[in-house]
Amino acid sequence: MKIKNVIIYAVIATTICIAYVNQQVEIVKLSYKLREKEKKIALVIDRHRILLYNNTSLKAPQYLTGMLKMNSVDLKLPDTTAVAKVRILRKPKTQLAKSAKTTVGQHLLDVFVPQAQAALNMR
Repeated sequence: MKIKNVIIYAVIATTICIAYVNQQVEIVKLSYKLREKEKKIALVIDRHRILLYNNTSLKAPQYLTGMLKMNSVDLKLPDTTAVAKVRILRKPKTQLAKSAKTTVGQHLLDVFVPQAQAALNMR
């Protein structure tokens, strides 16, 4: 009877020890995965900072003028023949009531949004 109790206690103790060791191994595995994720996040953050720096430096006026000079691009004001004048027209409110094909939403847009017409300057 005593040997049977000893074997039962030994099996219970072994099962508890195996469960504890399994938990510790899983904790170590998760910590390795967490470390890898942290490294990836750090790389992404560094890449983001580099890209932001490059973006701001590429938009800098000094960089743009340097690139224009290096590529010998000559910028000048356009002559008057290449300029198109834009004139803004608003529909009178009486015309809105006459047109029956448009919807109410289009009427509201016509009231608040001006329409533009372009005319070529031929001087």
